[in-house]
Amino acid sequence: MWTGRQTLASIENAITKLHGEQSQLDQALRSAVGDTERLRTERSQGLRELARVKLDEMAAGRLVGNLDAGERRALQIIDDYRLRIAAAAEQSDALQKEVLAAEAARHAAAADVEAALDMVDRLRAEAEAKVQATQAWRDAKTARDKAEAVAAEAEKKAATSQAELGAKKKPYDEDPLFAYLWRRRFGTGQYLGGRITGIVDRVVAEFIGYGSVRPNYAALIEIPLRLKEHAAAKREAALKPQAELAEIERQAMLQAGVDAKEKVLAEARHKLAVIDDTVEKKRDMLRKIDEARVALATGNSDPTYNEALTTIASADAADSLANLYAEARRTPTSADEAIVGRLEGIDRRITETETEIAGLRREAIELSRRRSEMEQARERFRRTGYDHPQSTFNNNGDIADVLKGMLEGVVRSGALWDLLQQGHRSRPTRGSTDFGLPDFPLPFPLPGGDTNDATGGAWRNPSSRGGWSPGQPDGRANNNDFSTGGSF
Repeated sequence: MWTGRQTLASIENAITKLHGEQSQLDQALRSAVGDTERLRTERSQGLRELARVKLDEMAAGRLVGNLDAGERRALQIIDDYRLRIAAAAEQSDALQKEVLAAEAARHAAAADVEAALDMVDRLRAEAEAKVQATQAWRDAKTARDKAEAVAAEAEKKAATSQAELGAKKKPYDEDPLFAYLWRRRFGTGQYLGGRITGIVDRVVAEFIGYGSVRPNYAALIEIPLRLKEHAAAKREAALKPQAELAEIERQAMLQAGVDAKEKVLAEARHKLAVIDDTVEKKRDMLRKIDEARVALATGNSDPTYNEALTTIASADAADSLANLYAEARRTPTSADEAIVGRLEGIDRRITETETEIAGLRREAIELSRRRSEMEQARERFRRTGYDHPQSTFNNNGDIADVLKGMLEGVVRSGALWDLLQQGHRSRPTRGSTDFGLPDFPLPFPLPGGDTNDATGGAWRNPSSRGGWSPGQPDGRANNNDFSTGGSF
Protein backbone atom coordinates (compact mmCIF):
# COMPACT_ATOMS: atom_id res chain seq x y z
CA MET A 1 0.00 0.00 0.00
CA TRP A 2 1.25 3.47 -0.88
CA THR A 3 0.42 6.70 0.87
CA GLY A 4 -0.73 9.66 -1.18
CA ARG A 5 2.71 11.23 -0.83
CA GLN A 6 4.45 8.05 -2.02
CA THR A 7 2.08 7.76 -4.99
CA LEU A 8 2.73 11.36 -6.00
CA ALA A 9 6.47 10.75 -5.70
CA SER A 10 6.14 7.72 -8.02
CA ILE A 11 4.38 9.84 -10.64
CA GLU A 12 7.00 12.58 -10.34
CA ASN A 13 9.81 10.02 -10.60
CA ALA A 14 8.28 8.80 -13.85
CA ILE A 15 8.22 12.39 -15.16
CA THR A 16 11.89 12.73 -14.19
CA LYS A 17 12.76 9.58 -16.14
CA LEU A 18 10.98 10.97 -19.21
CA HIS A 19 12.94 14.19 -18.82
CA GLY A 20 16.13 12.12 -18.73
CA GLU A 21 15.09 10.42 -21.96
CA GLN A 22 14.53 13.86 -23.48
CA SER A 23 18.06 14.85 -22.51
CA GLN A 24 19.45 11.70 -24.14
CA LEU A 25 17.35 12.39 -27.23
CA ASP A 26 18.65 15.96 -27.41
CA GLN A 27 22.21 14.67 -27.14
CA ALA A 28 21.61 12.24 -29.99
CA LEU A 29 20.04 15.00 -32.07
CA ARG A 30 22.96 17.35 -31.44
CA SER A 31 25.35 14.57 -32.41
CA ALA A 32 23.43 13.84 -35.62
CA VAL A 33 23.30 17.53 -36.55
CA GLY A 34 27.03 17.75 -35.83
CA ASP A 35 27.65 14.78 -38.13
CA THR A 36 25.64 16.51 -40.83
CA GLU A 37 27.70 19.66 -40.37
CA ARG A 38 30.95 17.71 -40.62
CA LEU A 39 29.80 15.73 -43.68
CA ARG A 40 28.67 18.89 -45.43
CA THR A 41 32.10 20.41 -44.86
CA GLU A 42 33.79 17.31 -46.27
CA ARG A 43 31.44 17.36 -49.24
CA SER A 44 32.20 21.00 -49.96
CA GLN A 45 35.92 20.29 -49.88
CA GLY A 46 35.49 17.31 -52.21
CA LEU A 47 33.51 19.37 -54.69
CA ARG A 48 36.24 22.02 -54.74
CA GLU A 49 38.83 19.37 -55.50
CA LEU A 50 36.68 17.89 -58.26
CA ALA A 51 36.03 21.31 -59.80
CA ARG A 52 39.74 22.11 -59.98
CA VAL A 53 40.46 18.75 -61.60
CA LYS A 54 37.71 18.79 -64.24
CA LEU A 55 37.08 22.47 -65.04
CA ASP A 56 39.19 25.30 -66.32
CA GLU A 57 40.44 27.83 -63.82
CA MET A 58 37.73 30.44 -64.47
CA ALA A 59 34.83 27.97 -64.39
CA ALA A 60 36.26 26.28 -61.32
CA GLY A 61 36.54 29.62 -59.58
CA ARG A 62 32.93 30.52 -60.31
CA LEU A 63 31.69 27.13 -59.14
CA VAL A 64 33.80 27.11 -56.00
CA GLY A 65 32.60 30.61 -55.20
CA ASN A 66 28.96 29.57 -55.59
CA LEU A 67 29.54 26.45 -53.51
CA ASP A 68 31.33 28.42 -50.82
CA ALA A 69 28.46 30.91 -50.51
CA GLY A 70 25.73 28.26 -50.32
CA GLU A 71 27.59 25.81 -48.12
CA ARG A 72 28.87 28.52 -45.81
CA ARG A 73 25.36 29.84 -45.23
CA ALA A 74 24.00 26.33 -44.72
CA LEU A 75 26.74 25.38 -42.28
CA GLN A 76 26.21 28.57 -40.32
CA ILE A 77 22.50 27.75 -40.00
CA ILE A 78 23.18 24.15 -39.01
CA ASP A 79 25.78 25.17 -36.44
CA ASP A 80 23.43 27.79 -34.98
CA TYR A 81 20.65 25.21 -34.81
CA ARG A 82 22.91 22.73 -32.99
CA LEU A 83 24.05 25.38 -30.51
CA ARG A 84 20.48 26.46 -29.82
CA ILE A 85 19.45 22.88 -29.09
CA ALA A 86 22.43 22.58 -26.75
CA ALA A 87 21.56 25.83 -24.96
CA ALA A 88 17.90 24.86 -24.54
CA ALA A 89 18.89 21.44 -23.22
CA GLU A 90 21.37 22.97 -20.79
CA GLN A 91 18.79 25.42 -19.49
CA SER A 92 16.17 22.70 -19.12
CA ASP A 93 18.54 20.27 -17.40
CA ALA A 94 19.68 22.94 -14.94
CA LEU A 95 16.10 23.83 -14.03
CA GLN A 96 15.21 20.14 -13.78
CA LYS A 97 17.88 19.78 -11.09
CA GLU A 98 16.30 22.69 -9.21
CA VAL A 99 12.87 21.04 -9.52
CA LEU A 100 14.22 17.74 -8.21
CA ALA A 101 15.82 19.48 -5.22
CA ALA A 102 12.62 21.42 -4.51
CA GLU A 103 10.48 18.29 -4.81
CA ALA A 104 12.78 16.43 -2.43
CA ALA A 105 12.38 19.29 0.05
CA ARG A 106 8.62 19.25 -0.47
CA HIS A 107 8.37 15.50 0.14
CA ALA A 108 10.46 15.90 3.30
CA ALA A 109 8.18 18.73 4.47
CA ALA A 110 5.11 16.64 3.67
CA ALA A 111 6.57 13.78 5.70
CA ASP A 112 7.04 16.21 8.61
CA VAL A 113 3.38 17.23 8.33
CA GLU A 114 2.31 13.58 8.33
CA ALA A 115 4.45 12.86 11.41
CA ALA A 116 3.15 15.94 13.25
CA LEU A 117 -0.45 15.13 12.33
CA ASP A 118 -0.01 11.53 13.46
CA MET A 119 1.34 12.70 16.82
CA VAL A 120 -1.56 15.12 17.36
CA ASP A 121 -4.07 12.45 16.35
CA ARG A 122 -2.50 9.92 18.73
CA LEU A 123 -2.41 12.30 21.70
CA ARG A 124 -6.00 13.45 21.08
CA ALA A 125 -7.15 9.82 20.95
CA GLU A 126 -5.33 9.07 24.21
CA ALA A 127 -6.85 12.15 25.84
CA GLU A 128 -10.29 11.15 24.56
CA ALA A 129 -10.03 7.65 25.98
CA LYS A 130 -8.79 8.96 29.32
CA VAL A 131 -11.36 11.72 29.79
CA GLN A 132 -14.28 9.50 28.80
CA ALA A 133 -13.55 7.41 31.89
CA THR A 134 -14.25 10.39 34.21
CA GLN A 135 -17.60 11.11 35.83
CA ALA A 136 -17.37 14.79 34.92
CA TRP A 137 -17.16 13.96 31.22
CA ARG A 138 -20.01 11.42 31.43
CA ASP A 139 -22.26 13.94 33.19
CA ALA A 140 -21.41 16.66 30.70
CA LYS A 141 -22.01 14.32 27.78
CA THR A 142 -25.37 13.23 29.21
CA ALA A 143 -26.42 16.87 29.54
CA ARG A 144 -25.18 17.63 26.04
CA ASP A 145 -26.92 14.60 24.52
CA LYS A 146 -30.17 15.48 26.27
CA ALA A 147 -30.06 19.08 25.04
CA GLU A 148 -29.08 17.87 21.57
CA ALA A 149 -31.98 15.42 21.49
CA VAL A 150 -34.45 18.11 22.54
CA ALA A 151 -33.11 20.50 19.88
CA ALA A 152 -33.16 17.81 17.20
CA GLU A 153 -36.75 16.84 18.06
CA ALA A 154 -37.83 20.49 17.99
CA GLU A 155 -36.17 20.96 14.58
CA LYS A 156 -37.85 17.81 13.33
CA LYS A 157 -41.29 19.04 14.42
CA ALA A 158 -40.65 22.46 12.87
CA ALA A 159 -39.58 20.88 9.59
CA THR A 160 -42.61 18.56 9.56
CA SER A 161 -44.98 21.42 10.27
CA GLN A 162 -43.47 23.49 7.50
CA ALA A 163 -43.67 20.58 5.08
CA GLU A 164 -47.37 19.97 5.89
CA LEU A 165 -48.32 23.64 5.67
CA GLY A 166 -48.86 23.65 1.93
CA ALA A 167 -51.36 20.81 1.98
CA LYS A 168 -53.24 22.23 4.97
CA LYS A 169 -53.45 25.70 3.41
CA LYS A 170 -54.67 24.44 0.06
CA PRO A 171 -58.47 24.43 0.78
CA TYR A 172 -58.28 28.00 2.06
CA ASP A 173 -56.07 29.25 -0.78
CA GLU A 174 -58.32 27.68 -3.39
CA ASP A 175 -61.41 29.49 -2.07
CA PRO A 176 -61.33 32.71 -4.12
CA LEU A 177 -63.58 34.67 -1.71
CA PHE A 178 -61.57 33.71 1.36
CA ALA A 179 -58.29 34.37 -0.45
CA TYR A 180 -59.62 37.76 -1.54
CA LEU A 181 -60.59 38.81 1.99
CA TRP A 182 -57.31 37.49 3.43
CA ARG A 183 -55.24 39.46 0.96
CA ARG A 184 -57.18 42.62 1.89
CA ARG A 185 -56.56 41.84 5.58
CA PHE A 186 -60.28 41.98 6.31
CA GLY A 187 -61.13 41.82 9.98
CA THR A 188 -57.81 43.30 11.11
CA GLY A 189 -56.50 46.77 11.86
CA GLN A 190 -54.56 46.65 8.59
CA TYR A 191 -57.69 46.33 6.39
CA LEU A 192 -57.01 47.84 2.96
CA GLY A 193 -60.57 48.60 1.82
CA GLY A 194 -62.50 51.87 1.96
CA ARG A 195 -65.97 52.59 3.38
CA ILE A 196 -68.01 51.40 0.43
CA THR A 197 -65.72 48.46 -0.28
CA GLY A 198 -65.97 47.53 3.38
CA ILE A 199 -69.75 47.21 3.14
CA VAL A 200 -69.40 44.78 0.25
CA ASP A 201 -66.58 42.86 1.96
CA ARG A 202 -68.68 42.43 5.13
CA VAL A 203 -71.43 40.89 3.08
CA VAL A 204 -68.96 38.49 1.48
CA ALA A 205 -67.46 37.66 4.88
CA GLU A 206 -70.86 36.87 6.38
CA PHE A 207 -71.74 34.78 3.36
CA ILE A 208 -68.70 32.47 3.72
CA GLY A 209 -68.38 32.60 7.52
CA TYR A 210 -65.03 34.35 7.28
CA GLY A 211 -65.07 35.46 10.92
CA SER A 212 -64.96 31.92 12.23
CA VAL A 213 -62.54 30.59 9.60
CA ARG A 214 -59.93 33.34 9.64
CA PRO A 215 -58.50 32.51 13.13
CA ASN A 216 -58.01 28.90 12.06
CA TYR A 217 -56.09 29.93 8.95
CA ALA A 218 -54.02 32.45 10.90
CA ALA A 219 -53.13 29.81 13.47
CA LEU A 220 -52.28 27.36 10.70
CA ILE A 221 -49.70 29.80 9.31
CA GLU A 222 -48.45 30.82 12.73
CA ILE A 223 -47.73 27.32 14.04
CA PRO A 224 -44.69 26.58 11.76
CA LEU A 225 -43.23 29.98 12.61
CA ARG A 226 -43.59 29.40 16.33
CA LEU A 227 -42.17 25.90 16.04
CA LYS A 228 -39.21 27.26 14.10
CA GLU A 229 -38.57 29.87 16.79
CA HIS A 230 -38.87 27.19 19.45
CA ALA A 231 -36.39 24.95 17.61
CA ALA A 232 -33.93 27.84 17.28
CA ALA A 233 -34.21 28.51 21.01
CA LYS A 234 -33.56 24.86 21.85
CA ARG A 235 -30.60 24.78 19.50
CA GLU A 236 -29.24 27.89 21.19
CA ALA A 237 -29.78 26.27 24.58
CA ALA A 238 -27.84 23.18 23.44
CA LEU A 239 -24.75 25.27 22.80
CA LYS A 240 -24.00 25.72 26.49
CA PRO A 241 -23.76 22.04 27.45
CA GLN A 242 -21.85 21.42 24.22
CA ALA A 243 -19.35 24.13 25.12
CA GLU A 244 -19.02 22.72 28.66
CA LEU A 245 -18.29 19.27 27.26
CA ALA A 246 -15.78 20.72 24.78
CA GLU A 247 -14.00 22.57 27.59
CA ILE A 248 -13.62 19.36 29.59
CA GLU A 249 -12.23 17.66 26.47
CA ARG A 250 -9.88 20.56 25.81
CA GLN A 251 -8.49 20.41 29.33
CA ALA A 252 -7.84 16.71 28.82
CA MET A 253 -5.98 17.50 25.59
CA LEU A 254 -3.90 20.16 27.32
CA GLN A 255 -2.93 17.71 30.03
CA ALA A 256 -1.88 15.24 27.32
CA GLY A 257 0.39 17.85 25.71
CA VAL A 258 -1.67 18.25 22.55
CA ASP A 259 -1.30 22.02 22.45
CA ALA A 260 2.46 21.94 21.90
CA LYS A 261 2.14 19.30 19.18
CA GLU A 262 -0.56 21.30 17.43
CA LYS A 263 1.88 24.21 17.21
CA VAL A 264 4.45 21.87 15.65
CA LEU A 265 1.80 20.76 13.15
CA ALA A 266 0.91 24.37 12.30
CA GLU A 267 4.54 25.26 11.70
CA ALA A 268 5.04 22.17 9.52
CA ARG A 269 1.96 23.06 7.46
CA HIS A 270 3.18 26.60 6.81
CA LYS A 271 6.62 25.32 5.83
CA LEU A 272 5.04 22.81 3.43
CA ALA A 273 2.87 25.52 1.86
CA VAL A 274 5.91 27.71 1.12
CA ILE A 275 7.94 24.86 -0.37
CA ASP A 276 4.96 23.57 -2.33
CA ASP A 277 4.48 27.00 -3.90
CA THR A 278 8.18 27.05 -4.86
CA VAL A 279 7.93 23.62 -6.48
CA GLU A 280 4.89 24.55 -8.55
CA LYS A 281 6.46 27.80 -9.77
CA LYS A 282 9.65 25.99 -10.81
CA ARG A 283 7.62 23.27 -12.52
CA ASP A 284 5.70 25.89 -14.44
CA MET A 285 8.97 27.46 -15.58
CA LEU A 286 10.31 24.04 -16.59
CA ARG A 287 7.15 23.26 -18.53
CA LYS A 288 7.46 26.44 -20.58
CA ILE A 289 11.16 25.84 -21.26
CA ASP A 290 10.51 22.24 -22.29
CA GLU A 291 7.73 23.32 -24.66
CA ALA A 292 10.19 25.64 -26.40
CA ARG A 293 12.85 22.93 -26.29
CA VAL A 294 10.62 20.33 -27.94
CA ALA A 295 9.42 22.83 -30.55
CA LEU A 296 13.05 23.56 -31.40
CA ALA A 297 14.03 19.90 -31.58
CA THR A 298 11.06 18.95 -33.76
CA GLY A 299 11.36 22.02 -35.98
CA ASN A 300 7.75 23.05 -35.33
CA SER A 301 8.55 26.64 -34.40
CA ASP A 302 12.10 27.03 -35.70
CA PRO A 303 12.48 26.79 -39.51
CA THR A 304 16.23 27.46 -39.55
CA TYR A 305 17.23 23.85 -40.11
CA ASN A 306 14.78 23.53 -42.98
CA GLU A 307 16.24 26.75 -44.38
CA ALA A 308 19.66 25.12 -44.33
CA LEU A 309 18.37 22.13 -46.27
CA THR A 310 16.73 24.44 -48.82
CA THR A 311 19.96 26.41 -49.23
CA ILE A 312 21.95 23.24 -49.82
CA ALA A 313 19.40 21.90 -52.26
CA SER A 314 19.51 25.14 -54.23
CA ALA A 315 23.28 25.00 -54.48
CA ASP A 316 23.21 21.36 -55.51
CA ALA A 317 20.64 22.10 -58.21
CA ALA A 318 22.90 24.62 -59.97
CA ASP A 319 23.66 23.74 -63.62
CA SER A 320 27.38 24.08 -63.05
CA LEU A 321 27.35 21.43 -60.33
CA ALA A 322 25.32 19.06 -62.49
CA ASN A 323 27.75 19.65 -65.35
CA LEU A 324 30.65 18.94 -63.02
CA TYR A 325 29.30 15.51 -62.16
CA ALA A 326 28.49 14.82 -65.81
CA GLU A 327 32.00 15.77 -66.86
CA ALA A 328 33.53 13.60 -64.15
CA ARG A 329 31.56 10.58 -65.33
CA ARG A 330 32.20 11.24 -69.05
CA THR A 331 35.98 11.47 -68.78
CA PRO A 332 36.96 9.49 -65.70
CA THR A 333 40.53 9.54 -64.40
CA SER A 334 42.03 7.92 -61.33
CA ALA A 335 42.02 11.28 -59.51
CA ASP A 336 38.44 12.31 -60.18
CA GLU A 337 37.14 8.75 -59.76
CA ALA A 338 38.49 8.73 -56.21
CA ILE A 339 36.92 12.12 -55.48
CA VAL A 340 33.55 11.14 -56.97
CA GLY A 341 33.58 7.87 -55.01
CA ARG A 342 34.31 9.77 -51.82
CA LEU A 343 31.55 12.28 -52.57
CA GLU A 344 29.01 9.52 -53.25
CA GLY A 345 29.91 7.93 -49.93
CA ILE A 346 29.48 11.29 -48.19
CA ASP A 347 26.10 11.78 -49.89
CA ARG A 348 24.93 8.37 -48.66
CA ARG A 349 26.01 9.16 -45.11
CA ILE A 350 24.32 12.56 -45.29
CA THR A 351 21.10 10.86 -46.38
CA GLU A 352 21.41 8.39 -43.52
CA THR A 353 22.07 11.19 -41.06
CA GLU A 354 19.09 13.20 -42.31
CA THR A 355 16.92 10.10 -41.92
CA GLU A 356 18.25 9.67 -38.38
CA ILE A 357 17.46 13.31 -37.60
CA ALA A 358 13.92 12.91 -38.92
CA GLY A 359 13.48 9.82 -36.75
CA LEU A 360 14.80 11.61 -33.68
CA ARG A 361 12.37 14.43 -34.31
CA ARG A 362 9.47 11.95 -34.42
CA GLU A 363 10.72 10.40 -31.18
CA ALA A 364 10.84 13.86 -29.60
CA ILE A 365 7.19 14.45 -30.50
CA GLU A 366 6.13 11.11 -29.03
CA LEU A 367 8.22 11.63 -25.89
CA SER A 368 6.70 15.08 -25.45
CA ARG A 369 3.21 13.55 -25.66
CA ARG A 370 4.02 10.95 -22.99
CA ARG A 371 5.54 13.51 -20.65
CA SER A 372 2.59 15.85 -21.17
CA GLU A 373 0.16 13.06 -20.25
CA MET A 374 2.17 12.21 -17.15
CA GLU A 375 2.28 15.85 -16.08
CA GLN A 376 -1.49 16.14 -16.60
CA ALA A 377 -1.97 13.08 -14.40
CA ARG A 378 0.20 14.69 -11.72
CA GLU A 379 -1.75 17.95 -11.84
CA ARG A 380 -5.05 16.08 -11.66
CA PHE A 381 -3.75 14.03 -8.72
CA ARG A 382 -2.89 17.18 -6.77
CA ARG A 383 -6.06 19.02 -7.80
CA THR A 384 -8.14 16.14 -6.47
CA GLY A 385 -6.16 16.20 -3.22
CA TYR A 386 -5.00 12.60 -3.43
CA ASP A 387 -1.72 13.65 -1.77
CA HIS A 388 -3.63 14.26 1.49
CA PRO A 389 -1.75 12.77 4.49
CA GLN A 390 -4.61 10.35 5.18
CA SER A 391 -4.81 9.12 1.56
CA THR A 392 -3.72 5.59 0.71
CA PHE A 393 -3.75 3.44 -2.43
CA ASN A 394 -4.21 -0.29 -1.97
CA ASN A 395 -3.37 -1.13 -5.60
CA ASN A 396 0.16 0.26 -5.69
CA GLY A 397 1.42 -2.73 -7.68
CA ASP A 398 -1.03 -2.03 -10.50
CA ILE A 399 -0.20 1.68 -10.37
CA ALA A 400 3.52 0.89 -10.68
CA ASP A 401 2.84 -1.36 -13.69
CA VAL A 402 0.79 1.32 -15.45
CA LEU A 403 3.45 3.95 -14.79
CA LYS A 404 5.98 1.61 -16.37
CA GLY A 405 3.67 1.16 -19.36
CA MET A 406 3.29 4.92 -19.71
CA LEU A 407 7.07 5.30 -19.69
CA GLU A 408 7.25 2.78 -22.51
CA GLY A 409 4.45 4.50 -24.42
CA VAL A 410 2.09 1.50 -24.46
CA VAL A 411 -0.44 2.79 -21.88
CA ARG A 412 -2.32 6.08 -21.89
CA SER A 413 -2.93 8.16 -18.78
CA GLY A 414 -6.62 7.22 -18.57
CA ALA A 415 -5.64 3.78 -17.30
CA LEU A 416 -3.61 5.39 -14.52
CA TRP A 417 -6.45 7.68 -13.47
CA ASP A 418 -8.93 4.81 -13.36
CA LEU A 419 -6.58 2.89 -11.04
CA LEU A 420 -6.06 5.92 -8.80
CA GLN A 421 -9.80 6.38 -8.38
CA GLN A 422 -10.35 2.68 -7.73
CA GLY A 423 -7.53 2.32 -5.22
CA HIS A 424 -7.93 5.52 -3.21
CA ARG A 425 -8.88 5.17 0.44
CA SER A 426 -8.85 7.57 3.38
CA ARG A 427 -7.43 6.42 6.72
CA PRO A 428 -9.76 7.22 9.63
CA THR A 429 -8.52 9.06 12.69
CA ARG A 430 -7.80 7.12 15.89
CA GLY A 431 -10.41 9.01 17.86
CA SER A 432 -13.85 10.39 17.05
CA THR A 433 -14.04 13.29 14.63
CA ASP A 434 -16.28 15.35 16.96
CA PHE A 435 -13.92 15.25 19.96
CA GLY A 436 -13.33 18.82 21.18
CA LEU A 437 -16.01 20.33 18.95
CA PRO A 438 -17.11 22.97 18.32
CA ASP A 439 -14.39 25.14 19.83
CA PHE A 440 -11.36 22.84 19.72
CA PRO A 441 -11.39 20.78 16.51
CA LEU A 442 -8.35 18.95 15.25
CA PRO A 443 -6.43 21.69 13.37
CA PHE A 444 -6.35 19.82 10.08
CA PRO A 445 -9.02 18.95 7.48
CA LEU A 446 -9.62 15.21 7.83
CA PRO A 447 -11.98 12.74 6.19
CA GLY A 448 -14.99 11.68 8.21
CA GLY A 449 -16.13 15.07 9.46
CA ASP A 450 -19.73 16.21 9.45
CA THR A 451 -18.96 18.93 6.92
CA ASN A 452 -16.53 19.18 4.04
CA ASP A 453 -14.83 22.46 4.84
CA ALA A 454 -12.01 21.58 2.45
CA THR A 455 -12.11 19.51 -0.72
CA GLY A 456 -9.42 18.40 -3.11
CA GLY A 457 -6.13 20.22 -2.85
CA ALA A 458 -7.55 22.85 -0.47
CA TRP A 459 -6.13 20.84 2.46
CA ARG A 460 -2.72 22.39 1.66
CA ASN A 461 -3.98 25.76 2.88
CA PRO A 462 -2.36 26.01 6.33
CA SER A 463 -5.49 27.58 7.84
CA SER A 464 -7.92 24.88 6.63
CA ARG A 465 -9.53 22.48 9.10
CA GLY A 466 -12.72 20.52 9.67
CA GLY A 467 -13.92 17.83 7.29
CA TRP A 468 -12.23 16.95 4.02
CA SER A 469 -13.10 14.93 0.95
CA PRO A 470 -11.33 14.36 -2.39
CA GLY A 471 -12.29 16.80 -5.09
CA GLN A 472 -13.97 15.57 -8.22
CA PRO A 473 -12.86 18.00 -10.96
CA ASP A 474 -14.21 15.64 -13.58
CA GLY A 475 -15.37 12.06 -13.72
CA ARG A 476 -13.98 9.21 -15.73
CA ALA A 477 -12.46 10.93 -18.72
CA ASN A 478 -13.29 9.88 -22.22
CA ASN A 479 -10.69 11.56 -24.41
CA ASN A 480 -7.43 10.23 -25.77
CA ASP A 481 -5.40 11.55 -22.88
CA PHE A 482 -7.58 10.16 -20.12
CA SER A 483 -9.17 7.00 -21.39
CA THR A 484 -8.27 3.36 -21.54
CA GLY A 485 -9.96 2.89 -24.89
CA GLY A 486 -7.20 2.46 -27.45
CA SER A 487 -4.58 2.80 -24.74
CA PHE A 488 -2.72 -0.39 -25.48
